[in-house]
Amino acid sequence: MATARSVIWRYYAYRITGATGFYLPVSILYLRHQGFGLAFIGVAQAAFLFGMVIAEIPSGYLGDRIGRRASLAVGNTLRASAMVGLVLASSPVAYLVVKVVWAFGWAFRSGTQNAWLYELLKQYFDESEYARIEGRGKMGLLITSAATAIAGGYLYSIDAALPFVVNAALAALGIPILYTLPAVGDGSADSDDPGGSNDSVFTVREAVHMLRVQAKRPAVRWLVAYAALFNGLFGMTRTFEQPALDSLGVSVVGLGVLYAGFKLVSAGAASTVGVLEEKLGIRRTFALLGPLFGVVYASIALTPLFLVPMLFLYRSTRVVIAPLRNQYLNDRLGDVGRATVLSGASMVLSTASGLANLAGGAIADSLGPVTFLPWAGLTVAGAAGVLWVATSPVRSSDDSTRTDPTGAVSTD
Repeated sequence: MATARSVIWRYYAYRITGATGFYLPVSILYLRHQGFGLAFIGVAQAAFLFGMVIAEIPSGYLGDRIGRRASLAVGNTLRASAMVGLVLASSPVAYLVVKVVWAFGWAFRSGTQNAWLYELLKQYFDESEYARIEGRGKMGLLITSAATAIAGGYLYSIDAALPFVVNAALAALGIPILYTLPAVGDGSADSDDPGGSNDSVFTVREAVHMLRVQAKRPAVRWLVAYAALFNGLFGMTRTFEQPALDSLGVSVVGLGVLYAGFKLVSAGAASTVGVLEEKLGIRRTFALLGPLFGVVYASIALTPLFLVPMLFLYRSTRVVIAPLRNQYLNDRLGDVGRATVLSGASMVLSTASGLANLAGGAIADSLGPVTFLPWAGLTVAGAAGVLWVATSPVRSSDDSTRTDPTGAVSTD
């Protein structure tokens, strides 16, 4: 049997093949330079996010039904194919189709990867270390993205297709690494988890029932709703940050350097996840989000120069709250159907981002991205404050709750 240390290090190696640094600094500019306006870019990003919505539940179910590793391998294949497809696309419809394929690739990773890591730790290490291990994995991913971001800006200046093709090769490399890791918690023949036999098949009906049960639990429902507000804000910011920086005169090579800085600072932030969970706690960390982002986004209205520190903050915060959110949800779920429920949560987050991009694209096209972002931040901060007071989305009283394979709630 694999040792805990070996499993964790191979997991880190797999994580860094998900780095997006080669193409990320130029992904939106690429569409702008193909002649598309912000309104179409908003639609394209919405197509990506709604594609994730469509794929989240099926991909999570497949992760539970056919095996985590097989599902993750499909995701890597689709993402690599989409990166190549983007540079081959020659019409608006083709770009939208590629975005949807790309979204399916990400969906096959989202909930399944979270469930897989949690169960790897449960079998080989300690599942209570999920947030810390995932934070370190994210840190490695971000450091890799930082290094590749600098190269990406340079490659784009040589040939606009190069960043996407090279990043596709990195994604493909993840597949053989993935199959050096154990298959655990699949409930399938692919699993070497002693509890993962085929004696009890997780059916579609059970998956749907479990989602309904979890959606009725306030400790799960309101946390997902609260996180969705900020996911919508982050999704809009990510879509319009490159046009905003371009309007401030930042060059393509400069974008690569700046994105490298984003990733390095985010990597440092990811390393603090365990400390934040221990010292501040998930509840107090999430309570600070509304006031923090309200002030920081509003500062852009004073001077556009505050755009850069705002981008550093939102990216750093995003990598911190994701593992904390997943730790909170994982602690409230049973092993059977875990990936399905986490994919359901990801579906809600993607829906929020998709709607935000659809609405934001037209407004940003009219106002300009630099003028638009402060209003977006203040709106979300206000809504988050109301939701926090009205629902108390992060609750400690439900910590011991688990679900059985049919979704019934029980207490250990």
